[in-house]
Amino acid sequence: MVLVDYRIAQEDVAAFLALMARRRRIRIRDGAQQWALLRDLEVPDCWTETYHVPTWVEYIRHNERRTHADAEVSDALTALHQGPEPVRVHRMIERQTVPERDDMPRKT
Repeated sequence: MVLVDYRIAQEDVAAFLALMARRRRIRIRDGAQQWALLRDLEVPDCWTETYHVPTWVEYIRHNERRTHADAEVSDALTALHQGPEPVRVHRMIERQTVPERDDMPRKT
């Protein structure tokens, strides 16, 4: 799972949402699954883009096939980011904690 954190000023939200609609199409084209955009209710200028990539190889491939148009969207999103630090990317690996056989109800 990949999470990307942005800080967006209220006056930039409309432009940010328009860019994120384009970003969503780019991510899905490149194989992302379960894409979502979240807004923090306690810190309204904090937005998080989330999506799943099946494997690390797919993630690397997704980053290597950026077009000029993709880069323009990324640059525009970075320009809207108002945080004291750069846009933050979290790369997470999901680990199964419950054996698959225990995750399904048993028929009796």
